[in-house]
Amino acid sequence: DISTLISKFKDVGLTEKDMVTLSGAHTIGKARCATFSSRLMGVQPDSTIQTEYLTSLQQLCTQGFVINNNTLIALDLETPVTFDNQYYANLRSGEGLLKTDQLLYSNGSETTRELVEFYIQNQPAFFENFKTSMIKMGNIQPLTGTSGEIRRNCKFINSYSSA
Repeated sequence: DISTLISKFKDVGLTEKDMVTLSGAHTIGKARCATFSSRLMGVQPDSTIQTEYLTSLQQLCTQGFVINNNTLIALDLETPVTFDNQYYANLRSGEGLLKTDQLLYSNGSETTRELVEFYIQNQPAFFENFKTSMIKMGNIQPLTGTSGEIRRNCKFINSYSSA
């Protein structure tokens, strides 16, 4: 729920505003059906998804009656490769792909919903706030030296041979 999301961000020194702003990164990229399929199926699909969008996602993510977990869906169907504020408009229209995204508007706090509305109307403010929040997030206990690694493939921990 939204209070858990807010708490997780606060635990690392980020505000509700940072959370909503950084979520705007989902204006680009894709997600596998496995990450959101629970919203699509079952006796009662997630009611926060707009009906036509839900039907479209169900068709894209299923083969027969089985979820194809490896199918990739754009996080922002309107402008999938453009970094812009369309993501926020998608939330207002019930087209947030991930549950955590849609929560910012549909079941959000007054602050998260107001920020979504603000970013819909003010793309330059979103861009400016995104820079600030991204820098803030980048400074959260960065791992340095042998405490961390830059992954060659973000899905897997690098393997090192002990030669």
